[in-house]
Amino acid sequence: MNTGEFNLRMKKAIFMGTALVVTASLAAACSKTDEKPAETASPSKVSDGIDQPTTLTFYNIARDSEAQFNDTMGDAIRKKFPNLTIHYVERGADKGTDLSSYLPSGEPIDIIWGSIGSWPGAVPAYELGYDMTDLIKKYNVDLSRVEPSLIEAMKQMSGGNQLWGVPIFNSSNVIVYNKDIFDKFGVPYPKDGMTYDDLHSLALKLNREADGVQYTGYSASTSYTILMNPYSVPMIDPKTGRSTYDTDSRWPKIIETEMMQFARESAYQAVAQQYRKKITPLTADQFLKDKVLAMTIAGPLWPIVLKDQLKEMNWNFVAMPTFPDLPGVGDQSYPTYMSIPSISKNKDAAMKVIKYLVSDEFQLDTSKKGNMTVLTNKEIQKAMGQDGFFKGINYGAFFYNKFAPIANDDRNLATKTKALYAIDYDSLMNGSKDINTMLRDAAEKVNKAIEAENSK
Repeated sequence: MNTGEFNLRMKKAIFMGTALVVTASLAAACSKTDEKPAETASPSKVSDGIDQPTTLTFYNIARDSEAQFNDTMGDAIRKKFPNLTIHYVERGADKGTDLSSYLPSGEPIDIIWGSIGSWPGAVPAYELGYDMTDLIKKYNVDLSRVEPSLIEAMKQMSGGNQLWGVPIFNSSNVIVYNKDIFDKFGVPYPKDGMTYDDLHSLALKLNREADGVQYTGYSASTSYTILMNPYSVPMIDPKTGRSTYDTDSRWPKIIETEMMQFARESAYQAVAQQYRKKITPLTADQFLKDKVLAMTIAGPLWPIVLKDQLKEMNWNFVAMPTFPDLPGVGDQSYPTYMSIPSISKNKDAAMKVIKYLVSDEFQLDTSKKGNMTVLTNKEIQKAMGQDGFFKGINYGAFFYNKFAPIANDDRNLATKTKALYAIDYDSLMNGSKDINTMLRDAAEKVNKAIEAENSK
């Protein structure tokens, strides 16, 4: 997923134990190499500390700067492990550090991480997968504390019951709303627990013109509508290797309910024409900059990445609405996974770092900063945003609904074939195609791209 519709991956900023006493000889053996097989060690007899000087190479798929890395986790890791030296590799073609050029150089990677959208194009695609199950057992990492859908998705991407990665940060959707627009028209604010019918009725009340300015109620995210749909429909069927756009009957319902019932309104299209100079789905610019859109989709990075814009507004979050046949089920989540690649020569030390990053200690700290925890711990969830710039914000909206299962999609193939961008919303908005025709055309485009990719 890119930044084309301002979905807050514009910076791709990835926001991301209890010490046990052990003899010095065992600590030294576990700190630098894999000399002792993970399965032979008892969880009660290993150290969570890095007791000898050790260097780990960190590789971020998302191209974050080292300063961003230090802010989100690097400084916390160094404080936790004073004997650890971090070698941070900033990915970039101009730096010669894209995986295609970096891996042949023979340089090490001990920890690699990225979002569920970018991870498949790195770890599995470059055959870096390593089953961390034995190390997880060895260091007694309790993954039952983690949101189950995140673990299940990693098992799917690891080809079965293996675990090639552990979630360290999460993300999902909420609605952000401009309270001033609601106040201007005397419309009650949205509430957690709405259905899409409720949202549509509310949006219609905000399709108003005042003082020569046209306002409209709601616009969805074109990417998130597909990627994070609550029915967990994949873009590419994992069994057939073909597009689902023309075979799964839920796509018309998803697109109509989440996007088109709002976008067909004359007020919506008037705003699109005025501010975007064409009939096309609105973006977050109309919410943040033009301030003519009352509600849109947001993620947990909004108050962090967009602090300057939001501090000029009177706003809040509310939970995503739900479909009547999926009561209490929201959108899928969009986690960030951290992996120990097969080429690492410091797997034990890397596992200790990952254990710390999923600990209550780190997850509480990052939650307070406004990042979304991967843990089911209610107190850590409630702490979200406590130390952030904005006070009184309904961060609980991110956890109000149950997360939909993450779709079992071939995300690497979907990215290569640009399956996400085959959906032609413009043709629906201008009426040149009905939804079934558009989806058939989208499927044909994706399937041709799949055939071309498979023939390479």
